This record gives sequence, structure tokens and C-alpha cells, in this order.
Amino acid sequence: MRRRVPLSQSLGELLLGTDPAMRLRLGQTGLALLLMLMGMAVVLWAAWTLDLPRAPLVLWTLTSLFAIVMVYMTIRCGWSLRFKDPSLTLPQMAIAIACSASGYALMGPVRAIAFPNLLIILMFGMFGLRAGSALGISIYALLAFGLSMAVMSSIKPDEYPATVELAHFMMLVIVVPAVSVLSERLSRIRRRLGEQKRELTLALEQIQLMAAHDDLTGLLNRRHMQVLLEQEAQRSLRSGEGFCLALLDMDHFKRVNDRHGHAAGDVVLRAFSDTAQTVLRRSDVLARWGGEEFVLMQADINISRASATLVRLREQVSKLKLTFGEVRLQLSFSAGLTAHRPGESVTQTLERADRLLYEAKAEGRDRVVAG
Repeated sequence: MRRRVPLSQSLGELLLGTDPAMRLRLGQTGLALLLMLMGMAVVLWAAWTLDLPRAPLVLWTLTSLFAIVMVYMTIRCGWSLRFKDPSLTLPQMAIAIACSASGYALMGPVRAIAFPNLLIILMFGMFGLRAGSALGISIYALLAFGLSMAVMSSIKPDEYPATVELAHFMMLVIVVPAVSVLSERLSRIRRRLGEQKRELTLALEQIQLMAAHDDLTGLLNRRHMQVLLEQEAQRSLRSGEGFCLALLDMDHFKRVNDRHGHAAGDVVLRAFSDTAQTVLRRSDVLARWGGEEFVLMQADINISRASATLVRLREQVSKLKLTFGEVRLQLSFSAGLTAHRPGESVTQTLERADRLLYEAKAEGRDRVVAG
């Protein structure tokens, strides 16, 4: 039976899409459209109350709405993704400023309504602009309003007195750059916070990686491996599919450290882990258990196939030739392999693998003992 999707969710997906980045961009554009609608409603109400010519204002309203809706559709259909700024911040601001400046020319006695609208446009859009773009859009705003004031002052000097328009323009010259500077500073702070967030995220990922992996070999460490083993035991209990565990120990590793130093021992451990990762399946999990000891977990496999994997690994490790000074070392390891039995704990499985490993060492090392 299909689950019914709430109407509000369906409408939201239709208007904003499902991609989080697109939803954010369209949400900002939608808010700009809402603010524009509210401002236009105030202008039309004033025109109706003061009995101003309504036809030019209605045409202005429809043209402005068409322009901002086209921007919305450009973002919604994904066409804006081909641009450097998919949000189309600059085009949106340019259109909104042009609409505001043209509206100023039509509003007559209530033209001062355009000024707070301009400030909202600047503050709303400046958060996403760099310093150069912020300066450019500020100059554009001054030019657009200056042109509107000059034209209307020459056409209708009684309604748009030159002195009043000059005072309006001088006030814009003071306020617009100030708003731009403040908005750019806020934008800079936001970018800095974004960079710090990315750095913290990266640091957290590195900490999590370090918490789960061995620094020397890059393999999982004992703590994280214990968690995975318990999870695999629970999965095996539910599914009925078993898994195998093997304890591996590098042969004569203490002798390497004593004769050639701990740096040589580190080289041996890294060489073994690198070789193992080329032989094992992607689903196999190898961890450094401690010192020269490793644990290998193989899921969904019987003990015969698991043993064959260890034999292949022994063959590859035996081909490694490491040179320390004039001495060439041939590496080998011993392993105890066992299958996890239903109902037993991971600790019991590991103890059995440890006993089998002891048998492998007692029988002369460089071998795998399964049981």
C-alpha cells in the first residue's frame, strides 16, 4: 500500500524541489518575491487611497512580478547551474533595483516607499557578494535612482522638485555605500565562519579516522575492531550466516627489532599490511590487534575458503624481500583460524583462534592451523 504524501510536502517539493541546495536557493528567491509582493501591495493601496493613476502602477507591478518569476523558474529548472553563482544573486538584485527605481518614478507623493525597499534589497543580497560585486551593485543602485530622479524632475518639476530630488539622492549617496560596507563585513564574517566550520568538520573526520585506525599500518585498531566483531556476531545470529576469525602473528618479530631496530620492525608491519590489503576481499576486515599480532575477520565464508585465503596471503608475504643494511629478511607469519559458532561470544572465538595460533607456532611457525 502506497504511503500518502502530505499535501504540504507535495506542494513544497513542487515549488522548491528535493535537492537541499536548490531548496535553499529557491527559498531565498521566494522570500524576495514575498517581500516584493508586500511592497507592491502597499504601493497599490496608497495609489488607490490617494487616487493616483493606477494603470502605470499595475503595469509596473505585473512587469516586476514577471521578471522575478522568470528568475525563479531559471533556478527551479536547473538552468542557473551552468553559472558560477547558481543563486543568480547579482541578476536578482539588478532586477529588483531596476523595479524599485522605476517604481520611484511612478509613485509620486509616496515615492519614499522605494527607499526602504532599496535597503532591503541591498541587505538581502549583499550577504552572498564579494567586496567588488557589492561596490558595483551599489554604484548601479545610485545610477538607477539618480537617473529616475533626474528624469522625473525634468518631466514633472512640480511633483518632483529638483531640490527635493537632490536631497533624496544625496541621502542615498550616504546610506547606500554604508549599507554595502556593513553587508560586506557581515558576508565576510559568514564566509569566515563557513571556513571554520569546514576546518572543524575536516578535523573531526581526521579525529574519527585516528580513533578507528592504527597510525603505523593504517589498518583498523583493536578498539574499533572489537566493535565490528560484536556487530558481526549479532548479524550472524540474526541471519544464520557464519564468519571466520584468524589471529596472525609475524614470525620472529622480536628478533627483527633486537637486531635491526624498531624502525625496521615498523617497515615489516607496514609491508605486511600493504600486502594483505592486495590479497584480501573487500568484505574482509584486517586489524592490528597489538604489536606484531593481527586479527582477520571474513564474513559469509566457510573455514575451507578462509584457510585458502590465508594460504594465498602466506605465499605473497613470503615473496617480500626486505633489506636492512647487508641483511635481507624473508617474512612469514603464523595463524590460527576458526569459525564463529552460533551462541558463543566473540571472546570465546578469539580464545580458540589464539590456541590454534599457539599450535602453529609450536609446530614450527610459518603455517596456518585451522580448527
